[in-house]
Amino acid sequence: MVEKKGPWTPEEDVSLVSYIQEHGPGNWKSVPTNAGLLRSGKSCRLRWINYLRPGIKRGNFTQQEDRMIIHLQALLGNR
Repeated sequence: MVEKKGPWTPEEDVSLVSYIQEHGPGNWKSVPTNAGLLRSGKSCRLRWINYLRPGIKRGNFTQQEDRMIIHLQALLGNR
């Protein structure tokens, strides 16, 4: 089986989201086969975690978030 590389299509996103909603995130190595995707398990995991997972916030930080980041950086430094 040849794994597909490059940008994800909307159809692939739908397949991955549908599979995860029905079965939950589990054994990522088996997800591509079970979801009918020609991607690696790692690619599916990263796509889910970084782009498709519910609750991911996109856009700019709020003023409160900016203040919190500045406060924590001053408190903790660059760790």
